Amino acid sequence: MTTAVLSSALVGREKFPSRLSQVATRFMSAVVESRARSAARELRRHEAFISDLSRRQNHSAEFLDQADLLPAKI
Repeated sequence: MTTAVLSSALVGREKFPSRLSQVATRFMSAVVESRARSAARELRRHEAFISDLSRRQNHSAEFLDQADLLPAKI
């Protein structure tokens, strides 16, 4: 007959995360937060770049369609 022996230390104890686990969790959280900030910064930079390009191109047709001749030296 097989009997199981349960230690009272294993039965009634709550498990707490180890110090290494806590450090690893904090480290990974910091890495994720840093990557999220970096991605947000890149997105803002890209949006500003696209906005700047569209502002520059808004008036390009006016310069190309001018009927007046440019002044020239002879």
